[in-house]
Amino acid sequence: DWSMPGSTGIVAPAGAFKLTFTGPTLKFNSFSTGDIVSRYRVTNVYGSGTSKTPPWTTLTGAFLDNSANGSVTVKLIEVDQCTGDETTICTISSSDNAAIQCQTCSYSSSTFDFSTNTYYVEVTLSRSATSAGEELHSVAVN
Repeated sequence: DWSMPGSTGIVAPAGAFKLTFTGPTLKFNSFSTGDIVSRYRVTNVYGSGTSKTPPWTTLTGAFLDNSANGSVTVKLIEVDQCTGDETTICTISSSDNAAIQCQTCSYSSSTFDFSTNTYYVEVTLSRSATSAGEELHSVAVN
């Protein structure tokens, strides 16, 4: 299984001044709105990294979306190593909830092939009002 805390992603430059980290959590600072896009490289940890086709079937995102003025989107993306073409494998879209959510989406166990592709998880935190508390706690693939 592969997992990463929200605070460990690579943030797109446009969102760099809008964010703050609290422990494992990526979130907006108190005065910013707009989008924060963070990417997490998925590494092959299955079978000590020797198997190129891990049987993973689930993308998981743990996040907070407590307002209609914001959203959290988590995508698992495949990149062809030769062409750079990207394919979205699975997407999680948040729903408003006062509690932290742990949502999943599923895909085929034959999806991953590290011999010809690379993979990353892209998370977008969006908010149009500072009262919205969008946060990412973690992402996982298993």
